[in-house]
Amino acid sequence: QVTYLPTTSQPPLGEFLEVYQKLGERVDSIISVHITGGISGTVETALAAARMLPHLDITVIDSNGTAIAEYLILDAAVRAVMKGLTKDEVLNIIQYIVDHHNLHFLPDTLEYLRRGGRIGGAAALVGTLLQIKPILYFNRKKNCIIDVYEKVRTREKGVHKILDEMGKAYCQCPDLRVAVVEVGARDLGKDLVDRVRSLYPEFEPDICPVGPVIGAHIGPGTVGLCYYPMSPQIKELY
Repeated sequence: QVTYLPTTSQPPLGEFLEVYQKLGERVDSIISVHITGGISGTVETALAAARMLPHLDITVIDSNGTAIAEYLILDAAVRAVMKGLTKDEVLNIIQYIVDHHNLHFLPDTLEYLRRGGRIGGAAALVGTLLQIKPILYFNRKKNCIIDVYEKVRTREKGVHKILDEMGKAYCQCPDLRVAVVEVGARDLGKDLVDRVRSLYPEFEPDICPVGPVIGAHIGPGTVGLCYYPMSPQIKELY
């Protein structure tokens, strides 16, 4: 049972301005990747700051996700920069991942999402938690709110469904970039990594613990799977 819920707040406009101005003194271009606007106003604040600094080359990116999506985006982007790709080529890679990544996750409870106001289309499930384990995702058709992908009876059935969805993506493109996300559930995360490896030995999924900001809204015990089909250009980076 949730007895105390930490609160979070997006960075204020002034902090964005300060960071952008400092970066602008030593770099030619800034690419700023953030949590989706579907559950946070951070992107809008970043855009407002960028508009106030028209002399700087700033591109603000909505990740269409949260921590794990941002990780996959930035991992590829950094590799692309280190390889010497142009800004436009890096932005093309970023946009491809933004458009193609999939995340399905299983929260241990919806209480954290409900109390934090991020529950979106999953709100209808509150009060039925004893009967179901919802698989959640970011619904692009509804501005990336957190929505219900499917309802299952047990965590095991949920994990099986998540792996099955990745299997469908694998059939479409076997070159998947895969990462496991966990919130205070290291053992569950490692188990999901092992299951991915047993099904697809060629994969080496990263395991990404979520930090306190996102974790405060999703809650401990959450585990999920994020992946996207790599384009030929992205595959070369790995």
